Amino acid sequence: MRVHHIDGTTVLITASPAISLVNTLLSAGISIHHRCGGKAECGTCRVRVISAAQEKGAANTMSPKEAQRLEAINAHPEEGERLACQTYIYGDCDVYLFG
Repeated sequence: MRVHHIDGTTVLITASPAISLVNTLLSAGISIHHRCGGKAECGTCRVRVISAAQEKGAANTMSPKEAQRLEAINAHPEEGERLACQTYIYGDCDVYLFG
């Protein structure tokens, strides 16, 4: 997967569907905020995930708790907006970091 930083740099890393995106990023040395420790309570690990193969999907389905948190942060979340602590990557994708 390609990780796009806010400064415009891009890094290529490998993801495992058994490991959350936030832990995948941290293991790769990519800094990402995650105040609540992966409980979908704070929203600080917000990212945008865009599948390279739109018909297949590159990540797990969003849970109702994750959807509620994203709506609390932004009344109109962007397409592909996710919480990295709740996201598991299954395929080729681009991940955009917000901050």
